[in-house]
Order: sequence, then C-alpha cells, then structure tokens
Amino acid sequence: MAPVLTILLPLMLALMTLVMGMTLETRHFSRLRQKPRPLVLGLAMQWGLLPLLAWLLIVTLELPTSTAAALILISAAPGGATSNMFSFLADGDTALSVSLTAFVGLLAPLWMPVAIMIQLPWLGIDSGTLALPLGPTMAQLALICIVPVVAGMMIRRYHRTWVDRHQPRLKQLVGFLFMLLLLALVARNLQQLPSLLGRSALAMLLLCALALSAGYLLAWLARCPAASCRSLAFEVGIQNGAIAILVAYTQLGSDELAMMALLYGILMNLPALLLLAWFRSRTPTPLFSRQ
Repeated sequence: MAPVLTILLPLMLALMTLVMGMTLETRHFSRLRQKPRPLVLGLAMQWGLLPLLAWLLIVTLELPTSTAAALILISAAPGGATSNMFSFLADGDTALSVSLTAFVGLLAPLWMPVAIMIQLPWLGIDSGTLALPLGPTMAQLALICIVPVVAGMMIRRYHRTWVDRHQPRLKQLVGFLFMLLLLALVARNLQQLPSLLGRSALAMLLLCALALSAGYLLAWLARCPAASCRSLAFEVGIQNGAIAILVAYTQLGSDELAMMALLYGILMNLPALLLLAWFRSRTPTPLFSRQ
C-alpha cells in the first residue's frame, strides 16, 4: 500500500488531534462532570443511536454488503474536528462539543474495533475476507486518538501563551495538509468514484441527515439547553471519516471501504450545511417551543 496512505494519513490525524488537544483544559472535563446530562446523552447517541440508524438503512435500502460494511464502519467512528467547527458556527456549546469529541476519541480505541468486529459477521461476511485485528487496531487508534490529546493538553498547560498565539495558524496548516492528503486519495482511486454515486451515496447522505435530525430532537426532548441541542446535533451527525478511512486502509485492507468512507466525508457536509443555515436563520431560542 502506498506510503502516502499508511504513513501520512495516521500522521495527519495525529497532528489534527494534537491541535485539538491544545484547546482543552482539565476544567472542560470538570464542567461536564458537574452537568453530565448532555455528555451522557451524547455518548448514548454516539454508541447506540448511530448503529441503529446504520442498520435501519441497511435493511430498508437493501444495501449491498460492501456499502453496509461501510455504514457500520462510519457509525462506529468517533466525531471529529469538523463537528466542533459546525457547533461553533451554529452558536452551540463549543466547550461541550470539543470535550465530547475528545472524550469519544479517547474511548475510540476500545469502542470502535469491538463494535466493528461484532457487527461485520451479522452481514454474513467471512472473517477471512474482511477481518479486523483487534489488538493492532486498538493500539493504532490509541496512538492517534489518546496520546496526541494528552500531549496537546500538556503543551497548552506549560506553553499557553505560545499556543494562544500560534494555534489559528497551526489549525490552518494541518487542515491544508490534510486536504492535500484527501486529494491524493481521490486521485489514487478516481476511477472507482463514479461507481459509488448510486445507493452508496444515498446511504451516506441519509445516515448523516437522520443522525443530525435525531441528535437535535432527542437532545431537545431531554430538555438540554438550546446551545447544547445544537452541539449534540452535529456531534451525533458528523463522524470522523478520516478515522474510518484509516481503519479501512490499514486494518481491514479494503480500498473500497476506504473510498466509501471518503465519499461520506465529502457528502456529510451537505446536510450539515443545510442544518447550519437553518440554525443561523432562527433566533437563539429552541427550534420547538414548549407549552
């Protein structure tokens, strides 16, 4: 497999996680411990609602095995920095968004491989055809999701002035490099993309749209603050497609699954932008008034 994928992709993800870690302090986690409802609800929707939505689409659309496996992979992935950006633009609870992303990311090395390993056999996939090595996957995700966050928090603690001064440029640099990497992925698999623009694309769009809607509605029903409702919508609705691409390429060894995860990473922005525009067009009150 090309070094650009096996080396640069994990490196870029680690750098993005490191930069995200530089935005965190221990007080963020203390705040969530004092008001745990949004965090607990976010975790429940991330680990329970998303797989249910994935299987709803798998059964309803009668998806082929490869697309169904991609939905399982994406629904098991943690959230990413993109959800934090949308939450910020929607005037959501940014501290909740960043903290939940970090918390889910810290637990991803345990949750993601187990969730995938349990669900793939339900599709009737032969373990020799598409097998996920549990130990190596956990180790790789730990190096990408846990170590950089802790390192970023330590850098912020001891070099806060430097971090505050350079963090915007660091974010821009990492984002630019990661976009170059995604373009390399697209170029390498350009011939395969047209074949994915049927039911696979529809499934990716529906997964994101349903998760965004359900995330907001369930948060509202749980009487979370309006800002938390907006943040939870994006935290549940936007998954880290880059992590899914990484696992597909380096652990499952499937170019096809990686390309579908890349397709999700592109298409998820469409319903997310629509929801953001709707939030921005409303007053800062909840979208549904309670009697």
